[in-house]
Amino acid sequence: MSVLESVKISDDLIASYWHPVAHKTELANDRDFVRFNIKDFEVVIINDKGNYVAFDNLCPHRGARFFTEDFGNQIVKCLYHGWSYSRGKVNVAGIKTFQGCGIEHAALNEFKLESCGDFLFFSIEPKMSLHEQLGPDISALLQKISADIDSRADFNRYPFECDWTIALENALEPYHIPLIHTDTLATLQLGVGVNQFYGENSIWFSPLENEKVEKRLKSLDRFYATTEPFQGYMSIFLFPFSMISSTFGYSYSMQHFFPSATTDYAYFTSRLYPVKNSDERFKNMTSGFVQSSADINRKIFDEDHQICKRIPSQSWSTSAPRYTSTLEQKLLHFRQSCDRWNK
Repeated sequence: MSVLESVKISDDLIASYWHPVAHKTELANDRDFVRFNIKDFEVVIINDKGNYVAFDNLCPHRGARFFTEDFGNQIVKCLYHGWSYSRGKVNVAGIKTFQGCGIEHAALNEFKLESCGDFLFFSIEPKMSLHEQLGPDISALLQKISADIDSRADFNRYPFECDWTIALENALEPYHIPLIHTDTLATLQLGVGVNQFYGENSIWFSPLENEKVEKRLKSLDRFYATTEPFQGYMSIFLFPFSMISSTFGYSYSMQHFFPSATTDYAYFTSRLYPVKNSDERFKNMTSGFVQSSADINRKIFDEDHQICKRIPSQSWSTSAPRYTSTLEQKLLHFRQSCDRWNK
């Protein structure tokens, strides 16, 4: 059997693009970190005395993992032999016992790290700058969104039991919403909306046609310090693995569908970022709404997971499906972008 197309292109997509990995509020304090599984390695992003560093989660000595938690606040220290990292330098325990091996050059395997507003992106060997990859319109939008964000309210992670392309394409198309999300996302009664394409990235803007829900959401506007948010549902796709979605801009959900070392599952992560309140006294008043949003998002992602588990990885191709709905334009655009890496 030939190698699946999603497997053939995944290494190049991982190495060649910038991937959003954190909002700076998640790394506000010294030693704050977040960790991601990607294919056959792990990326850690940490606040090192006010500097943000992205690196492979392996000690350069014998390859033990520094972190096993998804996020937290810890020193970068290997529990095997005591090597640590701080202030941009690897500190070798018992350094005098290392003779003639160039121990003075011991260093972490660091990755490139750039920011767009308060969003941090990592890359291995980017084929272009972050601004070039995003384009001016997406860059401006992300800067605005990132400035509105207050903090991280929810962190949700588990393996999606399907190929990464299956999980991602499900997130790209709204055709499945009425059947799969009957009691969750479908209650908004999302309209057909408009797709806008920016290079390999895209955005779907959809109005809410449930007038009762729309009225209730509009009434919350005075509680939040939002900067000209879209008055409806917005879903941003950042090629190749990431999504940012929001309803009325009161919070933003960032999702990743990173490839794993097998087509049997994808590394899924979602985080919910509520925006700043217009007045600090409103924080307690809106905490219930934030929790409700987190709970609904978790249910939506579980519903997606349950249907994606039914789709075999062999069904995916960079070619267009034989039958295509007008609601699957972003899916077609995604496949065209992937096909350029399949030559």
